Amino acid sequence: MNLRIPLLVVLTVVATAALAQAPSPAQALDYDCADFANQAEAQEYAGNGDPYGLDGDDDGVACEDLPCPCSTEAGGGGGEESTPTLPPPPPYHLSKGAARSAARTVVAKFVRRSPRVASGRVGACRRLGERRVDCEGTARGRSGSAETTCRLRVVVRAVDRHPKARLSSVNCQHREPRGAVPRGS
Repeated sequence: MNLRIPLLVVLTVVATAALAQAPSPAQALDYDCADFANQAEAQEYAGNGDPYGLDGDDDGVACEDLPCPCSTEAGGGGGEESTPTLPPPPPYHLSKGAARSAARTVVAKFVRRSPRVASGRVGACRRLGERRVDCEGTARGRSGSAETTCRLRVVVRAVDRHPKARLSSVNCQHREPRGAVPRGS
């Protein structure tokens, strides 16, 4: 009887060790990505917990290199039909040079349409935001003995990633030279 207890202990230990070494049902059927026709099929077998190790990088997508149809779970898989998404473009920054050029166009249009002025120029431009620059302009001319000077303010904004300028304010002064007889007298 003394031999039976140690023998029973040894058999119990051996049986426990053997059961611990036995493969689980998932390990007994070892699937690899090569066993599947497409990514969606591999994703079905991966299931919860990925018992077959089909998700090599642990991102929730099994066999990403298999062709589609792809699973929609966890972002889908890789494959031939996936298209990379590009990052959005950086916010548009309206440069002072582009704003000045657009302001010159507005000042030139003002000079063409105003009979009392003959020339115009753009002076200082200052930034009021990433997509807004204000420029000051001057238009001058003579008609007879009178001088006309107009101060212009041009607002330039970025619209659809392009500068768009508009005339914001106009302040014109007409001066008769000293000693000249005003008209109508």
